[in-house]
Amino acid sequence: MTTTPGGIPDLQAGTLTPKERMVRALTGQKPDRLPAAQAYLSLFLADFERAFYVEQYRQRLRGRGRYSVDHDEDTIFRAEAIYRSYGVFKIRPDWIEVHCGPGRDWAEQTDVVEEGGILFFEDWSTGGRTPMLGPKSSLTDLWDSPVQIRDRSDIDAELPILTAEELLASGEFDLLRQAVADYGDRYFITTILDTPFSDAYGLLGFQGLMVIQHDQPDLFHYLLERKLAQSQEVVAACAACGIHGVYAEEVFTGADLISPRSYDQFVYHYNLPYFRQMRSLGLLPIHYVCGNSIPRLERMVEYDVAAVAVEESKKGFQIEIDEVVDRVAGRTAVLGNIDAVQFGLHATADEMAAEVRRQAATGARAKGFVVSTGSPFPLDTNPRLIDTMVETAHSIEKSLLDAD
Repeated sequence: MTTTPGGIPDLQAGTLTPKERMVRALTGQKPDRLPAAQAYLSLFLADFERAFYVEQYRQRLRGRGRYSVDHDEDTIFRAEAIYRSYGVFKIRPDWIEVHCGPGRDWAEQTDVVEEGGILFFEDWSTGGRTPMLGPKSSLTDLWDSPVQIRDRSDIDAELPILTAEELLASGEFDLLRQAVADYGDRYFITTILDTPFSDAYGLLGFQGLMVIQHDQPDLFHYLLERKLAQSQEVVAACAACGIHGVYAEEVFTGADLISPRSYDQFVYHYNLPYFRQMRSLGLLPIHYVCGNSIPRLERMVEYDVAAVAVEESKKGFQIEIDEVVDRVAGRTAVLGNIDAVQFGLHATADEMAAEVRRQAATGARAKGFVVSTGSPFPLDTNPRLIDTMVETAHSIEKSLLDAD
């Protein structure tokens, strides 16, 4: 067994790589073993990743009080931090989730400074400091719209459209390029993007997102057209970096929140070209929908996505993996929806393994199946339980193949 940057091990010779395993599962081919790719690993690993990232700057300082950020070096530091965070697992999942990083403009005006043993980012133009390991800023309450949208000119001002070339030139996608260069031949490299409707939340807030559908439908269509154009440039930039797939998340579109008519008007109409472009660029999209997604499955498979992913049962609705598999009926692959809270915090290793086997038995009827969770693992989850999940997945498919 050998290692490469960040210490992620290669597989023994004679087996499929995790990338090959994921691609086969997502395209309906039989892999050597069942892949495992938990939802939102970047959230679970965020604190580890940040600590590894900061430590690299601490080593660069070596007693100095200030160090200028270099974009290319910073990109390598961020990539290494992602790889090292995966080191908390003894058995690696089959994908690496990578996010965009800051652009060159940020690096050019940022220093790392140390004071009293604490590291800060400092904007040298303003003198403002942000602790690199300080408390995370709380999320903005977006119940009420943080931006007042009165007409199309407001939308144009709030949603500038940068071309894929401009996005790539900014340097914000260099972290994706780095991950592909380091591990793209072995691991399935993915990122998380929102669909146009879901992405509109950041501008309108929840209340605004719900109200605009009824009060200003024409203006909302214009906003979504703008969001689609933005999103397609982002997708093109991601594809140019060489990543393999996109975890396309969608919130506030379940049957518990909007009607079938609103879904068809404001979600389906824009998702069709969104996912069509991903496919045309060679990306494998996994469409994840929060909320009561069961009534949405028929529409979801019409997007020609590689796989669908859903939450676990919660909030008064039931989402059982057997019903998901049966409704999809072999038209796409399916990701599992293991209850991340129940099995991450309250289960034994044996119970975790049993749940993986239960879902895998159902998943055997799907076009392809990937063991996964319906939500992110809580931060207090013991990584050994996640190891059990991956190890069990990898052993099940092999045993099924042997049984054949």
